[in-house]
Amino acid sequence: MNDEKTRERTRELPMVEMQQEEYKALQAQLATITQQLSIAQAIAVKEKSRSEELSNLVNRMQADFDNYRKRVNEGNKRLKEDGICAVLERLIPELDVLKQAIQTIPDEKVAEGVKMIYRQVLDILTVFGVEEIAALGEQFDPNLHNAVMQVKTSDPTKVGMIVEVYNKGYKLGERILRHSVVKVAN
Repeated sequence: MNDEKTRERTRELPMVEMQQEEYKALQAQLATITQQLSIAQAIAVKEKSRSEELSNLVNRMQADFDNYRKRVNEGNKRLKEDGICAVLERLIPELDVLKQAIQTIPDEKVAEGVKMIYRQVLDILTVFGVEEIAALGEQFDPNLHNAVMQVKTSDPTKVGMIVEVYNKGYKLGERILRHSVVKVAN
């Protein structure tokens, strides 16, 4: 029996040695895999950081583009308003010419034709939102009115009041197209 045990042990020895070698090989593979995993994790952290940087860059670029688009739209809107105002400012004096023509034309039919043109020009101004600046009987406001004459008044409640309008003033929203030319009580 002793011999049998010895034979069994001699058979087991190579198996134990083989298992130990396999164990060492597995440990080496595990060390390699652990090292590769560490490298992959470092790369993942670096790529995540880079991804966040790129995401932040995209967000900033998108915000910059939105701001640029808003500035361009606002600039275009201002340019459009400036163009409309320039045309309207050139059209308003023609109202004065038409009004003078209506008053001086002796032929009633011709005067009626000029009145029709006058009303059409007024309609154009109304379509664009142009409003006449209130003046006669109002308190003088240098932001709206241009005083070219003053007249003495004995009534202290009328001091600073507009008593005569030479040329009507017009505005588009808050923008003055032409100040009212007026005479003010003093």
